Amino acid sequence: MKPSFIRVSVLAALAAAASGACRKAAAPEPEAKEPEAGEKHEEIPGRVTLTPAAISEAGITTWQVKPVDLEHLLVLTGSVGHDENRLLQVASNVRGRVAAIPVDLGAWVRKGDPILEIESVELGRARGEFVKELSEFRVSARAYERAKTLVEAKAISAGEFQSREGDYLSKKAAVEAAERALHLYGDSEQEVARLRARLESGSAAGAADTDAPRLVLRAPFDGRVVDRKVTPGSLVEALQPLMTVANLSTVWVFLQAYEKDLSLLHNGLPVTIRTEAYPQESFKGRIDFVGSTLDSTTRTVRVRASVLNRSEKLKPGMFVKAHVDVPKPAAEAKLILVVPQSALQTLEGRTTLFVEVEPGVFERRFVEVGHSFEGFTEVLAGVKAGDVVVTEGSFVMKSEFAKASLAEED
Repeated sequence: MKPSFIRVSVLAALAAAASGACRKAAAPEPEAKEPEAGEKHEEIPGRVTLTPAAISEAGITTWQVKPVDLEHLLVLTGSVGHDENRLLQVASNVRGRVAAIPVDLGAWVRKGDPILEIESVELGRARGEFVKELSEFRVSARAYERAKTLVEAKAISAGEFQSREGDYLSKKAAVEAAERALHLYGDSEQEVARLRARLESGSAAGAADTDAPRLVLRAPFDGRVVDRKVTPGSLVEALQPLMTVANLSTVWVFLQAYEKDLSLLHNGLPVTIRTEAYPQESFKGRIDFVGSTLDSTTRTVRVRASVLNRSEKLKPGMFVKAHVDVPKPAAEAKLILVVPQSALQTLEGRTTLFVEVEPGVFERRFVEVGHSFEGFTEVLAGVKAGDVVVTEGSFVMKSEFAKASLAEED
């Protein structure tokens, strides 16, 4: 065999071997491609399918979205509070001992009725000081009147007259100061007049009270005793709250309004209050205050309504529901799309409706909502008239989408 032929055979064999090696190296399957940066993985599927049996078992019902002329009846929740203009804690301006409590807890009182009697040594001293100053003033007044007559007759000098006039004015100021002190302690004009009358009818010493001096605390207005903090014989300090009187014929109802509803609310709007305690009754009132600050936690504003409560059935602390008749804005004087509030769920942090696009096939839709009125919510975007949405059982649908998401991950 020729050498050149041998060289060609060897080269061919080497080329064949190299080709086989390349084919063996390419045999393994390529590794799965990693998702490129920026690619988004959808955690929750867009649709789920349920069998008729599953739909029936879950109690799923639907609602066809349609334009309606919805009355603007805003529903807010809140609680009853006292009308603070008709609520007062009664206190004594002097320290002493509770001598008597003529009224009991829950009693109805008229303005001026005695509700507490306080025995006070301080008050006795103040009354004694007033009687003393009044007695000295009357002596000084008589001396001053005589001095005016004498100075006209030139029986006394001008200096003597001025001395008696100065004493008279000083005693008059002292009496007025002592009387103001009695009023600050709580004595009424009638009590001061009684002390004056006793002084006129007898001596200064006989004008003082022989019994322990008592301060009578009276009802500030017609109302009911709603709280009592003392018992007969209790020792009390000045300005210590002793009893609370409230007039419940009008109450304040404090409501929570979401910021999206603020444009509908203003003073003077009529409200109807209902409570679970009296489901067959309603109470009428009007909004008289819309708060100026927003609660950063609840995203609500405090709204107050004054409500008539002549029967006193509304009790402070009760939870209530308020229906507010809000005027329809001119921009909404047309039909609007609404869905029942039970159809709305929150998915991925967004308001969601579940739309039945085919029999048994449900699609999630993120929607934009407006105001809510009497069980219905306005839908601004996300669905159109004619769409069929899940109402009862919408929470079950939310769970089905969550299960479908887990199945996809597996």
